[in-house]
Amino acid sequence: MSSDGTALRHNAFVYETEDQYLARVVPFLQDGLQAGEGAIVAHTKPGLAMMREALGPDATRVTFVDVSWAYTRPARALAAYHEVYAQQLQKTPKLRAVADVQFGPDPGEWHLWTGYEAVFNRSFGHLPAWVLCSYNANGTPDSVIEGVWQTHPEVVDGDAWNASGLYEDPDRLLRRITPPPQELPDLRSLPVGRDLEQIRERLAPELIAAGLGEAKTLEMLLAATEIAANALQHGAGIEDVRVGRAHGRFVCEIVDRGPGFDDPTAGYLAPRAGVGSGLWVARQLTWRIEFFRSPRGFTTRIWL
Repeated sequence: MSSDGTALRHNAFVYETEDQYLARVVPFLQDGLQAGEGAIVAHTKPGLAMMREALGPDATRVTFVDVSWAYTRPARALAAYHEVYAQQLQKTPKLRAVADVQFGPDPGEWHLWTGYEAVFNRSFGHLPAWVLCSYNANGTPDSVIEGVWQTHPEVVDGDAWNASGLYEDPDRLLRRITPPPQELPDLRSLPVGRDLEQIRERLAPELIAAGLGEAKTLEMLLAATEIAANALQHGAGIEDVRVGRAHGRFVCEIVDRGPGFDDPTAGYLAPRAGVGSGLWVARQLTWRIEFFRSPRGFTTRIWL
């Protein structure tokens, strides 16, 4: 049980050298294996090769995950870990994982990864897992390092895991770092009906005309269908569907007539009893999704 009362222990470890990294994570995993726990290593391909060598014969009992494709967007990373954690927990009662966190070169997106670490606490808080998120201090921006301490309830300090004095409640942090939605005046309304098939029929030609390609078109259609279904079921019907381009991306807004919700983790929580999969799927298929109230109604803005 973690210090904040959840099953999950979510720790941070900032390292400067490979030797320092190995000295911390190898014993961490081996202690878990000796206790009958599962072991997972998530790293780049060179990092995985390094860990296989360092673990020696124990490597045969470890699940290795190449993170090079998962850290393209937060929802995809969460989904990748959800899958591998679920598979491991079918075989062992608990697990330990070491995940070397990656982030992109665009400073404008670094806050997304701080948000990812925050929502990790909510998405996997129910799992009997001990996750050690490692960050290479060489080249990691100060703003990202600051976020490490704000999003991990415990941090590695010498030989002990101690509570982080900078840790923030995930919901509060997500609200603080999420920029307010911008007005997108160039979007235009589509004459859609009230059922999902009519929405797809109107949206598909717009996606094709935008030159998004077959794969991207299908992803947006699937995501929009999930959002529209949610609006029809919980939002008292669809008021408007708007599409267009903004900041180099295709955007689709679905506006419903309902009161909406105020949950910064919507679509980031792994499906389980009481948590549906629709928004979870939509987030994985798209770049970003915003939920906000506007004069038009409760709006879901999908970025592809």
